[in-house]
Amino acid sequence: QYDALSHSGMLLANEATFGKKGIPSYNFDKAKVIVSVAADFLGTWLNPVEFARQYSVGRKINPEDAQMSKHIQFEGMLSLTGANADDRFVIKPSEANKVLLYLLSKISKEVAAPTIKDERLKKGLDMAAAMLIEAEGNALLVAGSNDVNAQILVNTINQRLGAYGKTISWNGALQTKAGIDSEMV
Repeated sequence: QYDALSHSGMLLANEATFGKKGIPSYNFDKAKVIVSVAADFLGTWLNPVEFARQYSVGRKINPEDAQMSKHIQFEGMLSLTGANADDRFVIKPSEANKVLLYLLSKISKEVAAPTIKDERLKKGLDMAAAMLIEAEGNALLVAGSNDVNAQILVNTINQRLGAYGKTISWNGALQTKAGIDSEMV
């Protein structure tokens, strides 16, 4: 199978992490804190129609739950998702892995934090990490990168946050993306 917009990095990372070459379902409606690193989940990433519906559930204040979900976006250029974020931080596309590694270092304390020279970005990353930790189990981190290593970092962070089984589920995994770039070549 060949996918015009490749997600083989996610597929291979999930196979390496979980032994399943697939893409789980993301439940944005169950997340109290959403952090996205260059994933335009409301515009172009994976399944934006479903994600937009779920996202809107967490963004509405209703009598039963007066708390809105918090959304922090790290991206290189403005996207539909970034325009809807509570906080948005500009990064170079080449900094995505560094951003993910920094978040992992703050969440797990087992990895040394890379140096972040931009003070505004560093404060944003510290804020995002603190919010993810506070919302443990109700947090969700996504990344739009097609790099296997970046997606392994995402999987590791989501595991540490207890997202699997709550905001990420293997029940109803996405069946439309299955192409592996190296197999096509």
